[in-house]
Amino acid sequence: MAGSIGATPPVVEWAMVVTSVSRYTRRRLLEWAAIDPARVKVLPNTVDPRYQPGSKPGYLIARHATGGRKVLMTVSRLAASEQQKGQDRVIRILRRVLLEHPGAIYLIVGDGDDRPRLEALAIETGVAENVQFAGLVPPEELPDYFRLADVMVMPSTCEGFGIVFLEAMATGIPVIGGNKDGSLDPLADGVLGTAVDPEDDKELASAICTALATAPANVDRASRFKVQAFTEHLQALVWSNLTAPN
Repeated sequence: MAGSIGATPPVVEWAMVVTSVSRYTRRRLLEWAAIDPARVKVLPNTVDPRYQPGSKPGYLIARHATGGRKVLMTVSRLAASEQQKGQDRVIRILRRVLLEHPGAIYLIVGDGDDRPRLEALAIETGVAENVQFAGLVPPEELPDYFRLADVMVMPSTCEGFGIVFLEAMATGIPVIGGNKDGSLDPLADGVLGTAVDPEDDKELASAICTALATAPANVDRASRFKVQAFTEHLQALVWSNLTAPN
């Protein structure tokens, strides 16, 4: 079940089992549809095996001039209809981060109709020299972009799940997300990544500074979201439904 919920009378009300990518999306679904909560199961997203730990790629260091500099990154669409992703929140607190990490770069990967607003905000807040817009990148380069980063941050307030957290964790870098939405599921409530109040500027800036000051473990922390785990989870859901009394 995707993060967005429509207004059409839900076909899901007739389904024997409905899967949802997160507890947050499950709650939203149950608020919208007249369905027995026992029939709605959480089945998290999985992560592509291409995302693995590795060294920072030289060609991206050269492309973005990040040599010897800390890199915080957000990977997401830049859609005006999805401003809740939180790139603007990171831009607004970047001056606080730069006090501790003067050379840091905020690399925004993705593109869309909200980019002009974000570019203007970077100028307005005086951090334009430390914000780079990578635009859309080829899919085969995306794992390397995560390896380039020292921390992946997406302080969203309305995320259905956030598969980019899994991709970042699988490449071995720390992640920071919001504590108000589906981001909590990939973050495992703060066990696998840092969960902050996305609307608390001080808390967000502090989490970013701490992550940038800590050497990445360079260890894959997304094992519970691998394809094998997903398959086993799905098989268990199907089997429990087949064997459940009518």
